[in-house]
Amino acid sequence: MSNKYSLSPTEKLNYVQKGKVKGQKGRVLKQSLFLVFVIGMIVLILFPYLKNKKKRMDLENEIVKVKNEINQYEKNNEELREFLSYLESDQAVEERARLNLGLQKDGEKVVVIKKIIKDEDIERESAVLEGVELNNPQKWIKYFFDN
Repeated sequence: MSNKYSLSPTEKLNYVQKGKVKGQKGRVLKQSLFLVFVIGMIVLILFPYLKNKKKRMDLENEIVKVKNEINQYEKNNEELREFLSYLESDQAVEERARLNLGLQKDGEKVVVIKKIIKDEDIERESAVLEGVELNNPQKWIKYFFDN
C-alpha cells in the first residue's frame, strides 16, 4: 500500500488517467448494452399490448353495433305487438268487416257514392280501349290534366 502513495506526481497522473479511460470504456459499453436490453424489453412488451388493445377496441365496436341492432329489433318488436293488439281489438275487426265485406251495424244505412262519368271521359276511355293511339300532344295533355 505504501507504494501507491509514494508515486511521483507524473506517475500519479498517469495512474489516474489510465484508470479513468479504462473505466469509462467499460462503463459506456455496459450502459449501452443495458440501454439496448431495456429498449428490447419495452418493444417485446409493447407489441403484444398494442395488438391486444386493437382487438379489444374492435370487439367493443362490434358489441356497440350489436347492442344498437338489439335495440332496433326490440323497438320493431314493440311496434308489432301494438299493431297485433290493435288487430285483435273489436274496432279493427269492425273496420275490416265494413271495408272488405260491406257489413253494417243495426240501424245504419250504407251510402254508395258513384263517380259521375262525363261523356268526354267515356269517349276517351273507349278510344283507349279500342286501341286508337293518341298523338303526342294529346298524351301530354292527358298525363298532366287527367286524374
